Amino acid sequence: MLQITFITIFSQSSIGSLQYHDPVHILSNPINHYSLIHFVEYGILSLLPMIKTVHMWSISIGWEILELYLPNDWARESWLNKLFDLLFNWLGFNSVRAYFVRKSK
Repeated sequence: MLQITFITIFSQSSIGSLQYHDPVHILSNPINHYSLIHFVEYGILSLLPMIKTVHMWSISIGWEILELYLPNDWARESWLNKLFDLLFNWLGFNSVRAYFVRKSK
C-alpha cells in the first residue's frame, strides 16, 4: 500500500531543497532602494488595525530569515542591510500608525 506523508511530500518538493546562503558581506550597502520599499509596505501594513507590533516584528524577522534561503540574487544582502531592513520596517509601521492615531484624535 502506498503511504504518502507530509514528510515525503516536503522532502520531494522544491521547498524541501532550500539551501542556506550565508551573506558574503557584513557591512556593505546597508541602505538601498529596497529600504524605501520596506518603509512603504510596512506603512501600508500598519493601516490594518488587526496587525499589532508583535505581528510586524514576526513578519519582518521571518522574511529576513527566509531571504537567507531564497535562491534569488535580490535576496543576497549584507547583515547590516538586513538590520536596516528591520529598522525601515519598524519606522514605516510606527510612523504611519502614529500619524493616523494622532489624526483621529
